[in-house]
Amino acid sequence: MSYFQQLKEELSTIKAISKKPGVLGFFGQEALRFYSMAGTILENFRADKSATVDERYITHILARSLMENYFWLLYIFDDPSQKETRYQELVNSFKLAYNKLLNESLLPHKYKLEPSGPAWGSLPRAKDINSMLAQLRNDYGDRLSYLYFIYRVASFDTHGKNLNNILQTAFGKTANFPILDIGYAFELVSNQYLVIINELRQANEI
Repeated sequence: MSYFQQLKEELSTIKAISKKPGVLGFFGQEALRFYSMAGTILENFRADKSATVDERYITHILARSLMENYFWLLYIFDDPSQKETRYQELVNSFKLAYNKLLNESLLPHKYKLEPSGPAWGSLPRAKDINSMLAQLRNDYGDRLSYLYFIYRVASFDTHGKNLNNILQTAFGKTANFPILDIGYAFELVSNQYLVIINELRQANEI
């Protein structure tokens, strides 16, 4: 049974976790989001190196979104003693980004959005992905290197900067970004989420 299928077996547990407040609820809701998005990709697209470029424009963009929160969860749950503090860093990163959104001079209909807190703009900036990964105490080895590779390459798809026209002009020849093995990446992510669930069980947190 694949790790993704094993994660499916834990759906009832994940749904229960998703209803909790704070850091556990964040993990549960992100695990559900991962299962939904990854499952949709696996059922409807070729999620390996045989995928077409057109498929990649969808699968890589969705995978990039999933990778970012995966790295946050690695960082948050890597050290149980720092879990709450690191979760608050994530919340603060949202507050900063939301406050920046509200302060955009050209943004219309601001009255439809919730106001930000008075101190949100002065919160410390969150660590970037590289800084978070540098703080991991566990050795995730090649698994982490591969997922970070996917995250960085997929970022070009997300912003639409790797169209053939741009690559041809930049390199002066026919070139393309690699088709990523998204299915393998999803297996690695599923495995880590199963590890987190097991650790929470052992700590009697769920």
